[in-house]
Amino acid sequence: MTFDHPAMLLLLYALIPLLILMAVNYKIRFTRIYSVAAPLSTIFYDDVGKTRKKRSKRLPVRVELSLRYAASCLLFIIFYICLCLALAGPCFGVHFVRELRRGADVVLAFDLSRSMNVRDAAPLPPAAGRRQAAAGDTNGTAPAIRGELSSSRLERSIYTAKKLLEYLLPDRAAPQNIRFGAALGKGEAILAIPLTDDSEAVLALLDSLTSLAITSRGTNLEKILDAAAGAFQDNFPSARYVALFSDGEALSGSLQAALERLREQNITLFTVGSGSVYGAPVPEDASFETVNSSGKPPAAITSYLRQDVLSAAAERTGGTFIDGNTGAAAFLAGLINADGMTDGEWVFREESNAMWHIFTIVGLAAFILSKLCSLRFRGRRAGQ
Repeated sequence: MTFDHPAMLLLLYALIPLLILMAVNYKIRFTRIYSVAAPLSTIFYDDVGKTRKKRSKRLPVRVELSLRYAASCLLFIIFYICLCLALAGPCFGVHFVRELRRGADVVLAFDLSRSMNVRDAAPLPPAAGRRQAAAGDTNGTAPAIRGELSSSRLERSIYTAKKLLEYLLPDRAAPQNIRFGAALGKGEAILAIPLTDDSEAVLALLDSLTSLAITSRGTNLEKILDAAAGAFQDNFPSARYVALFSDGEALSGSLQAALERLREQNITLFTVGSGSVYGAPVPEDASFETVNSSGKPPAAITSYLRQDVLSAAAERTGGTFIDGNTGAAAFLAGLINADGMTDGEWVFREESNAMWHIFTIVGLAAFILSKLCSLRFRGRRAGQ
C-alpha cells in the first residue's frame, strides 16, 4: 500500500494525548456515576443456554456503563485512524487505463560539475570545434587552441545534444510530435527550459551552455533527475524520456531513489557518458585555491567515466547506456523516433487504485456506532 500524502499520517500521533484524555475522563466521570448508579436495580437480558431454556441473569448498571463507554472509545479511535488514513490518500493495487499516446517528450539533463571539464572525450569535428572555441572554454579560462587530441566531456555532450535535435527535427518548420526541455545541475539543479515545441530555445541554451551556468558545488545526480522529471505533465500522455549527459560521478544524493521515482512516472532514462574510463585530471576553476595549508599546490584530482553506474541507472528504467564518444546522437534518435514520429496510438497505462473512500465509509460507520452505544442505553433506561 502506498500513500499520496504520507505526511497526513503524522496525525496519528494525536492518539497518544487522546488515549490519556479518555482514561482521565473515565476516572472522573465514572467515579461520580457509580455513586448514583449503585442503588439502582440491575437490568435483565435473556441468554439461551445449551438446554435451550431461557435463563435470567443480572448485570450491574455500572458494569454495563463501563462496557458501553469502552466500546464507544474504541469505535471513536477506529474512526480517527480511518480518517487519518483517508486523508493520506491510500492506494492499493493497480488497474489499467486506456489512453491515446501522442509523440514523445524528451528532457536533456546536463551534469555541469567540474569533472565535466576534463578533456578526455572524443575530439569534435573541425567545424563544431571552431564554433565551441568562439564561445570560450567551459571552465572560465581563455579559449584554447583547437587541434587537440580530445575535447571536454561537456563540449562533447553539447555536441551530441545538438546532433540529436538535428536527427529528430529534420524540418523544424513542419509540425512536430516531439517536445524538448532542458535541466541543468551540479550540487543543485534547475529546470532551465520546460517542455516546449520551440526547438530554437533549446538550441540557444546549448550554444551558451558552460559549467558556470550553475554556481553550486558538488555533483548530485538525484537532484538533476528530479528536476528533469518535474517537466512532465500528467495530463499530457506521451512517451517520456530523459537523456542524462554525465560522467556518472556523484558526491551526494541518492541516485537509486531518483530512479525509483522515474519508474513510478513511466519515464525512461537514457544515459550518455563522455570521457575515458582511464581518467584524467580535473582542471582547476578560477576560484580554486592554488596553494594549500602546507604551502604546496594541492594534488590533482583524477576523474573517471563511471560507465557501470550510468549503465545500471539506464537499465533500471528500461533505458540504455550510450557511449557519448561515438555516434551517440544517431543511435539515441533511433530509439526515440519510434514514438516521436507516430501520429498517435492507444496504450494502456497502470494507475494505482485509490482506497480512501473505503476508509471513509468504515470511519463514518465506527463514529455512528460509537454514538449509538450511549443512546441505546439511555433509551432502554427511559423505557424501564
